[in-house]
Amino acid sequence: MNIALAVTPSSMNATLDLLPDLICVVSPERRSDYFNKAWRSHAGGSQHDFASDAWVNWIIPEDRENIEQALRLSLETGEQQVTECRLTGCVSHSPSSRGRWFLFRAAPHRDPDGTLRFWFHILTDVHEQKLREHETSQKARMRMAMLNVSSDCIKVINTDGTLAHMNDAGCTALNADSGFGMKWLPLLPEEAWEPGEQALAEARNGEGSRFGGLSQIAGAPPRYWDNVLTPLLNANGLVEAILCVSRDVTEVKENEDRIGMLLREVTHRSRNMLTVVRAMLRRTVPDPRASFVTTLDQRITAIARGLDLLVREQWTGARVEDVVIAHTATNGETGVNRLHLDGDSRLRLRAEAVEKIGLVIHELTTNAVHYGAFSNDTGTVTVSWQVEGKDDDALFRLQWKERGGPPITEPPTKGFGTAVIERNPRGIEGAEVICRHDPDGVFWEFTAPARRVLTGSPNN
Repeated sequence: MNIALAVTPSSMNATLDLLPDLICVVSPERRSDYFNKAWRSHAGGSQHDFASDAWVNWIIPEDRENIEQALRLSLETGEQQVTECRLTGCVSHSPSSRGRWFLFRAAPHRDPDGTLRFWFHILTDVHEQKLREHETSQKARMRMAMLNVSSDCIKVINTDGTLAHMNDAGCTALNADSGFGMKWLPLLPEEAWEPGEQALAEARNGEGSRFGGLSQIAGAPPRYWDNVLTPLLNANGLVEAILCVSRDVTEVKENEDRIGMLLREVTHRSRNMLTVVRAMLRRTVPDPRASFVTTLDQRITAIARGLDLLVREQWTGARVEDVVIAHTATNGETGVNRLHLDGDSRLRLRAEAVEKIGLVIHELTTNAVHYGAFSNDTGTVTVSWQVEGKDDDALFRLQWKERGGPPITEPPTKGFGTAVIERNPRGIEGAEVICRHDPDGVFWEFTAPARRVLTGSPNN
């Protein structure tokens, strides 16, 4: 506040009365010479002692020392002093209230030669601002308390890779309790630096990213971590920080390893059981060299091959291409140079589809070797697959087409192989099967809703 020296005391007082702040003019001897209109009217009623040197008594006891210190320093140093206080007993406040917040300033006013003329003691009402600050601070504490309850390591990382903040779990995991500002990645094992830097770069570009990590403390078992990075955008859509949630997935990893071990054990025992079944079959039938024994043996082998595929992928399904290759190889190398595959190698079948379609491919291959395109030296087989349409309407189509084989006709009777080829795949909801014995070879087509037979999104 600047009051020109040329004005008279009365004109200065009139000017002060126009201002909303509570202002008192104090002599160098600390004598209150004038209280402006806002100050005088603030107490209201009969509380006239507020507009006097006793106004300090209106400050709640907890804040009174701050004001006394500011007044003392202002007189001792001649410099402006600023502090906050709460006044009680004023308008709209009962004597028992915790008061209303004000910003107090002791501002000196000097002549051009530096001589101190008087002091302005100014009280500015900042109560609403303090309430907002308190509310914001309380919300921040609550959010921090919520983050500290989490066992995940939650961090806010600046775009330069330095730590801005971290919850208690993060501080414990990284042993970083001496403040922030240090680089984040060097706190991790060296093996995590390269994938971590790549993930940070993606997050800086506004993309979500993740990478795995492994930590090892001497004398303790290793811990596995899944780090998920999410860019935090400002009002302009620019990345101003990165949220990183690091979750301890050691138990998940151990469970996955345990499940994998159990699956391998189940597979081993299942294969042993299939081997026993095959041995019992050959020892039970009168002629183990009979053609039906060979056929049954090959079908058991096909089941085992499908089982191997599923166990290798932990029963999450298998690629269409792997299923076709595995079951066309059951009859040796007959079709190595005459089998053509045409389809997206990324498409993966669900576990149920692996079993049903795998057995079909086995039966078709067996028939092609005995009667069809693989029974001569010139025939070929094309297996193609694709996804047609999008989203829920997408269809998966798989075709088997023989060409160049000997003339064939539809068999007069339909046995177990026909049931596997034509009826078994229809066990998948919404599936349709076409099987024709064209003059140049067998044509077989399977269609079904992609969501029923494929894992993941068929449109990616």
